[in-house]
Amino acid sequence: MKDNYNKNIDTDTLLNLYKLYDEHRHSILWFLEDLDAKSYQEYLQKYPGSSNERSQFIAVCGFFELSGIIVKHKLIDLNIYFDMFNPTPFWLKAEPIVKGMRKKRPYIYENFESLNDKRLSWAKKRSKKK
Repeated sequence: MKDNYNKNIDTDTLLNLYKLYDEHRHSILWFLEDLDAKSYQEYLQKYPGSSNERSQFIAVCGFFELSGIIVKHKLIDLNIYFDMFNPTPFWLKAEPIVKGMRKKRPYIYENFESLNDKRLSWAKKRSKKK
């Protein structure tokens, strides 16, 4: 009974995360294709104030921050999560910006970074199995 319960929770969590991800598809595409800042300073210059681009950045980083919390607290199985989502290309683009943000907010997006680290370990273990 417990195994089915956990599978149901994983399935519900995955579907809810995918729905949230899909609702921000425009932001995700912008992030991957158009975000072009190699530092926090450049980010602030190119995307000032409360610009649409800054909202899109926050939406994507917020999604992966939430995902990182869910994974950290084992509310979804890692294999299930990483079969669907890959935070690495997003983290690679966000990292230099986030590192600059951390001068004022030292813990911002720490679960997003941790999620990426877990993904890299997961991918390494997976490739060794092949």
